[in-house]
Amino acid sequence: MGIGCFTTKAKVEFNSNINSAFEDIYKLKLPQADIIIEQEIKSSKDNAAVYYLKSLCEIVKVFINENEKDYKKLSTNIKQNLKLIDKKAVKSPYGKFFKGQLLFFFGITQFKFEDYFSAGSNIREAYILLKENNKKYPDFLPNNTILGVIQTFSGTMPGYYKWLVTLFGIEPSVKEGMKTIKKISEAKLTETSEWQKFKLEARIFEGGLYNYVLHDELKAWNILDKCTEDWKINLFSSYLRASFLIKINKNEEAIEVLSNRPKGKDYVNLEFCNYLLGVSKLSRLDENADYYLKEYITKFKGRNYIKSALQKLSWHYLINGEYEKYKYYNAKINKMGYNFTDEDKQAQKSASSSYIPNISLLRSRLLCDGGYLERALKELENKSVKNFSETRDKIEFNYRLGRIYQKMGKNDFAIMHYKIVIDEGQNLPHYFATSACIETATIYELLKDTENAKKYYKKALTFTKNKEYENSLEQRAKAGLVRVDK
Repeated sequence: MGIGCFTTKAKVEFNSNINSAFEDIYKLKLPQADIIIEQEIKSSKDNAAVYYLKSLCEIVKVFINENEKDYKKLSTNIKQNLKLIDKKAVKSPYGKFFKGQLLFFFGITQFKFEDYFSAGSNIREAYILLKENNKKYPDFLPNNTILGVIQTFSGTMPGYYKWLVTLFGIEPSVKEGMKTIKKISEAKLTETSEWQKFKLEARIFEGGLYNYVLHDELKAWNILDKCTEDWKINLFSSYLRASFLIKINKNEEAIEVLSNRPKGKDYVNLEFCNYLLGVSKLSRLDENADYYLKEYITKFKGRNYIKSALQKLSWHYLINGEYEKYKYYNAKINKMGYNFTDEDKQAQKSASSSYIPNISLLRSRLLCDGGYLERALKELENKSVKNFSETRDKIEFNYRLGRIYQKMGKNDFAIMHYKIVIDEGQNLPHYFATSACIETATIYELLKDTENAKKYYKKALTFTKNKEYENSLEQRAKAGLVRVDK
């Protein structure tokens, strides 16, 4: 069945305005997208594609700004647009496809507002709609993107969210999910195919899954590098590219991208880029890292990463000897933001304790996170556990050395330090032992030592007393087991 058969029976038209609005949304040129969409509603009110884009644009706005008022408005508007899509594209595969996509994106947004049951219900409905559509129109490749994402992510979902998968009947499988998404991400399409935009979407999701679920950074970068080559004129590409560069310790490149990202009235205000730039500059120990973290804290009116930004701002002042400012911003962590992300939870726990980070360990951690390994190692030169009085600091000292040596490729030294951390830290509330287990497993996995890799990934899942970064570390361990089993 060809593409023409899909579009001629239905009121779905990808005209020049619709294509321009699609492109503007992907570039986060949302003001311009809004104008085009409103024009199209007036001139082509029977075109289901315009109602899909209207809701997509609203979802992206709410996902970015996390505004409660806009969220409530979206909850009402999306129901209306889903009904219109149903009515306008009832005989087209685009009907259930558009609905499935929107319900999935809306569900992900609902998670941010901790509306878990509604989020799970919408993701389940998206899954069912797309499965039905896939059965009826097996050659309609765009179905496979969100189907693959749901299957893959569900396959390594942390235990805290596992009830959603069980309750809503999703069939989790990392292997099958990745196979599903590749049907569209690797499809051979003509340059003029109306599916090209959906293939790009699939490629971005595929790169994200390799990165955040499978933790295969090389494959992820090969995909995302090509998908974000237009970062100088595409704010979404700037964000994706910089986020990944930070994750793989290419801090200098991340700073370049974030400092030169597209801005202005044509683009939405993506304040999270200031958070990322502040984090990147802090990892280089720049004197002006505080400027960007303050920009995020004062200008972002949403929910997430506020506590994390405050913690990093307090760290900035601590390592620069401004202890009163450290105390001031550390105290604000208890008063601002939400406890949703692992980063915010960890910041809250830290602020609620009387612990003050050791400056040498903190500087080493930040430099190591940025990939400045020689500088990070120099911070710990001529030191041993005897230089630290706190039990936590003694364990972190070995953990930091393990991380630095691992990134330097000195695996024997890394494993030696990690094993000390595992033995001495597994019954403490800090994340070091769990993370050391996972990193040890990762080293063995790269060395093709499957038995030891599996042993340490499994061991990481047994450290129930390590509560920091709990969800993300559990997901990493489960993803590691999936890779090793494969």
